[in-house]
Amino acid sequence: MSDSDSDAAEQDADSQDFQPVILNRSRRYQRIGPTQNLDPNNLQEMVDAAPEEQEVNIEPIAQRRSVDVLPMDDDEDEEPEALDEQGAADEPEAADEREAAVEPEADEPESVDELEVAAEPEPADNEEQPAVEQEIADVVEANAEQPTTSRRAEQQEDGIINLDSPSPPKKRKRLSNAANNMVGTPVAKASSNEDDEDDGMTCPICLESWEMSGEHRLVSLRCGHLFGESCIRRWLIESQRQSAVKVCPQCKTKAANRDIRCLYAKRVRAIDRTEEHDMRRELEAERRRCQELTTELATVKMSHSLTVNKMNALQLDYDRLRQMVRAGGGCRGAYNDDSGSTLKSISQLPSHRLYMEKNFEITREPGCRVLLYSAAQSTLIASQKSAQNLFPGYGVRFIDPPSFKPLHFLHTSALLVRDIGFSESQRLLTVASRETRIKTYDVRTRQCSNMFMANEKPLWSCGVDRNEREHFLYAGDLRGGVYVFDMRFPETILSEFQSEENFSPVINIAAVPAGKVFTNGGFLVCQLTVVKFYEYASDTAVPTRLNVEGPFLSMQYDVLQDTVLFSARSNANYPQSRFILTKLDKIDGVPVLQVKATIFGSTATPYMTRPTQLGVEDNTLVVGYLQDNKQLMMYDVRREERVQTMPVNEVVYDICPVNTSAGSYLAALTDNKCRIYKVNSSRN
Repeated sequence: MSDSDSDAAEQDADSQDFQPVILNRSRRYQRIGPTQNLDPNNLQEMVDAAPEEQEVNIEPIAQRRSVDVLPMDDDEDEEPEALDEQGAADEPEAADEREAAVEPEADEPESVDELEVAAEPEPADNEEQPAVEQEIADVVEANAEQPTTSRRAEQQEDGIINLDSPSPPKKRKRLSNAANNMVGTPVAKASSNEDDEDDGMTCPICLESWEMSGEHRLVSLRCGHLFGESCIRRWLIESQRQSAVKVCPQCKTKAANRDIRCLYAKRVRAIDRTEEHDMRRELEAERRRCQELTTELATVKMSHSLTVNKMNALQLDYDRLRQMVRAGGGCRGAYNDDSGSTLKSISQLPSHRLYMEKNFEITREPGCRVLLYSAAQSTLIASQKSAQNLFPGYGVRFIDPPSFKPLHFLHTSALLVRDIGFSESQRLLTVASRETRIKTYDVRTRQCSNMFMANEKPLWSCGVDRNEREHFLYAGDLRGGVYVFDMRFPETILSEFQSEENFSPVINIAAVPAGKVFTNGGFLVCQLTVVKFYEYASDTAVPTRLNVEGPFLSMQYDVLQDTVLFSARSNANYPQSRFILTKLDKIDGVPVLQVKATIFGSTATPYMTRPTQLGVEDNTLVVGYLQDNKQLMMYDVRREERVQTMPVNEVVYDICPVNTSAGSYLAALTDNKCRIYKVNSSRN
């Protein structure tokens, strides 16, 4: 081709519009637009219906040099937006016909790679530019002669696309409905019943089902997690090898081979009731809070009532003193009130003193802790350590009150005696000695009659009821639990009350008989940090926490005076120990303690000692031991003052009042001796 002919061809090409060509790397054919339902019979009709002329606009050489030919994908062609089902079915036959219809010209490059190289302009080689331009023109003419019925071709005829304009974004291949069903995005299937059945049936280490026997049988660790036996044993060995510590693979709690426990269950499935348990705990917390507020309200009402009564008494005293001043101070009638009763002055109250009567040795071995006096049997009982090597352990010593001579010894247990109780109507002695059983002895035969056990728990305290419940025996354990027994049926526990919030040991239990305030009676339970009253209602006992603050050393209930004496240890709130004398009452149906006197004692309380209360005429005397001063103290409640102190070289563990025909006495028990004090009353 000459230079003149090539210039003329360039001018003719510039006058035509250029239509971009989509090339296929399959080296077999090129597709222009989507071809649908190609059939050999109507192929000629499609060729005749094609336009005779198509304007092709080819840009000048200077503009074409800045155009880069984008490489096509190697494995996928530009697919149509939607394929007809019939077209998809006839795809193999139509492919050959489309290949024949779109056969390129002889001057078309044999490979797509050669065409891409020819289409890329290279400024350095100016001699090959006419040949490249001629090849592009031949390809455009071949495309113009190719008939098409695609919508994309019709849109390209309406709007002419230049090479300067940016190329349209590449569209993603859209699959048909059949293809979507075959290679669509996987959807997560809902958990089937089989998956739910497998829950709790596989070993978390190997994810295999455990067995009822064999090497992979179902076992558990001390923490409660379940595994296959062979898997958990290998895990423990590997864990010890790597970290030198055997741990559970789930919670990392320390474990050992001896912690492996075999379980016998065909199916293991746990129901998650966490929300229910949380709601129950919240409900119990609200109930306790409501009960505490109710008790606090009753206590405030009690304090208000006491304050009003005290103010009224002070007002009466003020009125009488004013009358005395107006009368000149010599009128005896000024002391008489409207009711006719006589007001006694403090100077006219009787004074009480303690005098040492006797001091005798119970045993040479230290270990005496508890005293108990029975007026019906006229006997004093003291716990002590056994002095016989043949029967080591602890027991009780019987003492004759009139002469205070030690009598026979009764061996009870191998451990230290912690508490004793006496049933006067049945003549039975109960002994609690930190063992798992409480023993009862007949004082006439001195033989063990029954033993009471409470789920193998150590029992610290005991008490016997009176009147219609004289057969009831109360026991308190090391964890705050209370048990009610019938002494006629020692194998059965009538009632059991387990502590839910306070697990301190029960140190004392006292039965409260039925009266005007509490028609059904009940029993008091003193723990180290809390005091509760269990009131009987319809054969069930309802517990109520009382309004007194511990920690406590002891509790004593006086049936005749209906008063309760507590011994409280010194703490951060109270730097001194306290002897609290109270009276059990009820306000708005809530049991409360009415505090009558609070007596402060020593600053240090290393020993658990028990004070006592002694009723003399219409007055109450509180006698206790001051541990830091080593003194025996007596307090007069009516006078509201400490009236006597006596030095004691030994620790006094328990004090017990003894009322005989010869007078009133106080027995003070030390580690191996008993001191007897005579109570004398005199008027000034």
